[in-house]
Amino acid sequence: MTRAGVVVGGIGLAMVAATGVSSAYTYDGSDPSASGCAGGATTVESATVKNGHVTLGTLVLRYSTACHTAWARLTLNQTQGACGNASAGYDCAHAFVTRNNDGRSYNCTVYQGQSQCYTPMVYDKDMTSFAQAGIDDVWSYADTRTAAY
Repeated sequence: MTRAGVVVGGIGLAMVAATGVSSAYTYDGSDPSASGCAGGATTVESATVKNGHVTLGTLVLRYSTACHTAWARLTLNQTQGACGNASAGYDCAHAFVTRNNDGRSYNCTVYQGQSQCYTPMVYDKDMTSFAQAGIDDVWSYADTRTAAY
């Protein structure tokens, strides 16, 4: 199977919203660990989430050859502070995985006190998917995405 992808940086997370009709495949929306797909999975793409010269975290696209699935994992360089409400003043960090052929997308959120999250999976046999993340660090917003795999 041949896979190709391109890196597109700086696009807004609103761009990952599914358009049109998406299909439900085996493992769509399943937890990688609970399903057993995480065992033997590899990181196939990665991207650094930066705000200028400051690295805020790392985004990876994981792939299971056993289950033919992909998911995103976001790891922050420090624990997520207060976020996600009006008094905090900024959003919690989050990641998405999106299947290219139909736009099916799942997300995860890094809540206060955590430093990592991973998304549910998309089935990806003979298709491609990418990961995208956004981190709001009070002063500005940083986002990135991986190449498709």
